[in-house]
Amino acid sequence: MTAVVAHEPPAPATQPMPEVILRTRGLTKWFGARLAVEDLDLEVRRGDVFALLGPNGSGKTTTLRMALGLVWPTSGEISFFGQQFAGAWRQTVLRRIGAVVEQPTFYPYLTARENLAGAATFAGLRSSPATQARIQWALEQVGLAPRAGDAYRKYSLGMKQRLGIAAALLTDPELVILDEPTNGLDPAGISEVRALIARLAQRGVTVLLSSHLLHEVQQVCTRVAIIQQGRLISQGNVVELLSASRGVLFGFTQSDGAHRAAEALHRAQLHWAPHASYIHADPLSPGGWQLLVSAPQERAADLNALLVGAGVIPAEVRRYEASLEHYFLALTGGGPQTSMAPAYSLSAPDAPDATPTTFDAPTVATQGGQV
Repeated sequence: MTAVVAHEPPAPATQPMPEVILRTRGLTKWFGARLAVEDLDLEVRRGDVFALLGPNGSGKTTTLRMALGLVWPTSGEISFFGQQFAGAWRQTVLRRIGAVVEQPTFYPYLTARENLAGAATFAGLRSSPATQARIQWALEQVGLAPRAGDAYRKYSLGMKQRLGIAAALLTDPELVILDEPTNGLDPAGISEVRALIARLAQRGVTVLLSSHLLHEVQQVCTRVAIIQQGRLISQGNVVELLSASRGVLFGFTQSDGAHRAAEALHRAQLHWAPHASYIHADPLSPGGWQLLVSAPQERAADLNALLVGAGVIPAEVRRYEASLEHYFLALTGGGPQTSMAPAYSLSAPDAPDATPTTFDAPTVATQGGQV
């Protein structure tokens, strides 16, 4: 008799969490009576392009300087590659990191190539053809190869910044830390640095940077941490942080178009479009109200067909996702906000009193009064 043994189906494969390269726990720094960084917990994982964002004076540079051992924390812990950043491990870690913190400084009368040769010596690289090839590669990566024979004192601020990045790349680091890497660069230079960061990420290099150029950060970064007055207020994957603000945006030429559209969608009771908001992108100008519907972006055509069938013709239909700048300003209160007002909201299907709630049309000022 043959015994039959029932086997459970194998569990679905799960993607392992990337290694945490840099972790801080309770990181705090006082400068006399001033608290610069307070109880900061960060996690930078292998393969991240991780941005540290915050208003001026929020503690970004202080955090990077503590991570590199340039400033001693008042309290808290820092670990690299799973080990405490202390003792002999500090020297091992620093050889695996390239960094540019604040404005890089070189010898003014030496050329870019000569300055990088000196930086290579300080980094422990022997003078050899391989080191010279590495210097040439670093210059090419930052777009300075044609000006490698010019004295550093002749460089513009942007060129000096790029030479600092080249120095950070000399040792082929696993982690590159850049403090405001696009500072002083013109649009072409910013684009070059963005492309460089993308190439580093493709090679498997982890990048940690601070920046105030949120548009640039959104284009290149995978994860961000937002700090204000030294405290962490948000951290996570960029796509996931912005996902709650996704939807379908409708624009109308009629002054009452957004209100009529909200009424039509409310009557339709679409469970996959449970609420909507009126948006006025420019509160200082009359008209121009739009309707942002909380619905899967792939259902835009279905929503448009429903509105057309109800006699409401949108002038514009597009996918909508809040920018990182909007998300940042909403958290920090650092700038003007887009004017929004609720349009309708459907109660949860299993709620005890599942009665839909509607809201009045927005009041839009015009030259002749109000609509």
